[in-house]
Amino acid sequence: MKKSNAKTIYATSAKYSQITLEHIEQNRIESYTPFFKIDTKIDKWEKAIKAVEVIVSQLEKEGVEKSVYLLWSGKGIHVRINENAIPKDFGPLTAAHAIVQYVLREVRDEIIKIGDVKVDELIDPKRVFTVPLSPHKELDYVTVCFSPDKLSKFSLDWANPDSFIHEERVYERYEKDEAKELIERALMEYKPSHEGVKPKKEETAEGKIVRFQVMDILEAARYYVLYGDLDKAKSFGLNRAIFYAWAKYYGREYVPKGSKTGILPEIKKSEDKISTEVTGESVYQDVKTGYYIIGDKPQIPEDYDKEIKNK
Repeated sequence: MKKSNAKTIYATSAKYSQITLEHIEQNRIESYTPFFKIDTKIDKWEKAIKAVEVIVSQLEKEGVEKSVYLLWSGKGIHVRINENAIPKDFGPLTAAHAIVQYVLREVRDEIIKIGDVKVDELIDPKRVFTVPLSPHKELDYVTVCFSPDKLSKFSLDWANPDSFIHEERVYERYEKDEAKELIERALMEYKPSHEGVKPKKEETAEGKIVRFQVMDILEAARYYVLYGDLDKAKSFGLNRAIFYAWAKYYGREYVPKGSKTGILPEIKKSEDKISTEVTGESVYQDVKTGYYIIGDKPQIPEDYDKEIKNK
């Protein structure tokens, strides 16, 4: 389909208390809309719908239902959660990312079985999306929103600019703090990385390692050479890899909600944790085990093995 001459309009996934350059550049985010972006080829749009069914079903199992709505963007579809479902005492960006990451981890195998669909983790401070009823930048479709209970009736005709079907203000429906329990579970397993779900390839290169794993190995090796403790070396390596991944993605100037300084939210003071310096870097350490801590969670040797040794 050819595109019309109308301009595409975008909005940010983040909301700010003040729309100023300072607030935006410093990521002073008031709230954030978690979303799952499902992409496929336009002639395989029905597979994207199947992926939506899987994600919506998982959200319902996790207790999030009344705050969920769908947005067809032109070549794909978003599953979105109203930002008011996230309690104000959570950092909005981290909470949104943790939700998406956790749910995708739970449904990864089901989505891969569908084939020809990709679900990206695109939660970041500057993310934008096509606003409802805005035309697509390439195709002659408009963005339409609707509730999950209408998913079985959806077809591409709904996005026809001359006869679109759009559920007005569905994006304003929510149950306050509905995602609280899901966020609490998700944060227990949260990692500041963006993997998403990609279609399974027939052939994959074995033994390929990514930047996160390289950093983990290098930092663990450095620690082991200096101190000779393998278990603590694994803990330190994973700790630093998580820190650098976060810093690379969000930038060292980013200060999340609940933190006065630094990359990750400050760990609550406790007699069980101490701040110490290792190889010139300030880190938190568990007093009892000696393992290193980031995000209020100790990095244990078994975590290192899952991330590095067993891959």
